Amino acid sequence: MIFPPDIWEHIFLYVDPLTLINLKIICKCWKEIIDKVLQQSTLWHKLCKDKIPEHFWTTLCETLSPKKYTNFYEKHDVKFWIAMYKLWIKCKNMKKCNAQSKCIKPLKDHHSEYITCIDTSGNLLAMGTSAGFVHFYNIPNLRTSKHIVDHMEYIESVKLLRDGTSIVCISSSINNHICFWDVSTLKPIDRTHGKLICTSYSYCYIAMHNIISIVGSIPKTVYELDSDNIIAIGADNNKVLLYTKGGCCVDLTLNANQKDYTLIHVNSYTRVQPLNIRIRRYYVFKPNIIACIAEYGYVGFLVQGKEWKIYNLFPILHGTPTAILIYAHVLILGLDSGNVHIYYIKDFGAIDFNAINSNKLCPDSSTVISLNIMVNIEEYLIIGYHKKFYIVKFM
Repeated sequence: MIFPPDIWEHIFLYVDPLTLINLKIICKCWKEIIDKVLQQSTLWHKLCKDKIPEHFWTTLCETLSPKKYTNFYEKHDVKFWIAMYKLWIKCKNMKKCNAQSKCIKPLKDHHSEYITCIDTSGNLLAMGTSAGFVHFYNIPNLRTSKHIVDHMEYIESVKLLRDGTSIVCISSSINNHICFWDVSTLKPIDRTHGKLICTSYSYCYIAMHNIISIVGSIPKTVYELDSDNIIAIGADNNKVLLYTKGGCCVDLTLNANQKDYTLIHVNSYTRVQPLNIRIRRYYVFKPNIIACIAEYGYVGFLVQGKEWKIYNLFPILHGTPTAILIYAHVLILGLDSGNVHIYYIKDFGAIDFNAINSNKLCPDSSTVISLNIMVNIEEYLIIGYHKKFYIVKFM
């Protein structure tokens, strides 16, 4: 070698990690030096900082590490930053990647029962049904579910919450009854009432009328909005975004660092012109995007509380959207035809669906009811239908 190992080590600190990986094949000595540099330096953190917009970090991190909120100060946590960059690249390439899918039919012996909702966290998948049951699955053993709880009512929504070492499932019924389940013991630990639920790390947010309740790893906190009923809710750790029937966007932060958890700060309160069409369902996604599915193939997006953008997708997709997932720059639409369209969107405030192409998946011919992304070593898209769900792996 021209230089001694310590000089090469110093030189490699200024080379991006992707190039270093390619240089490892040059010789055994370089491989040893590069392995050391990649494990001890902050190169992967720098790469993520350069390539991934920081407002997407919490989205990626909650998928990768749902047990504990990441403050992004651990620059030397090489495994974390590698996983984050890998997930980012996989999401960017979803639009053009080939896919392999596996079909799971959990209700094949129950003809009248059907799937109503699905949620994922880490390697755990929770599935709610019309008969009031919640089934739990673990990757890679998704074909068998040995863990079931009975809510005893039609389940509209199911969410997973991680409180330290324990995992809690929250199921919400058509009658606004909410039950908290310890996933390890399959025993109920609490019951309450609410219309909408969402979770993020150890926080659970419950909305009913114009009141939001916050529970989980903190004493129950209640906040009443000086507005009309809440119709959409989404959370990012101790932050929550609400949308009301009258068009109010409310961004709240729970002061979790304070001893008094009842301190809630209103970050923003904006009013937009509400939509004058019938909405079937609202969604809230990070960072500050509200989406909706309307009748006759229309979908809408409200970005940063500015104004609604409405699109008629029926002539383009030849189907009616029934499920939406926004994940960083990725937009995934599930249709009543069973098809799934994956888009890469640079700006959700200015989409031209006539000018962009999608990656079309055709796993089934029944209506798509849910879309989720989960990571357990590999990245997966979970597509839920009434009688089955598909685990899609992008190659």
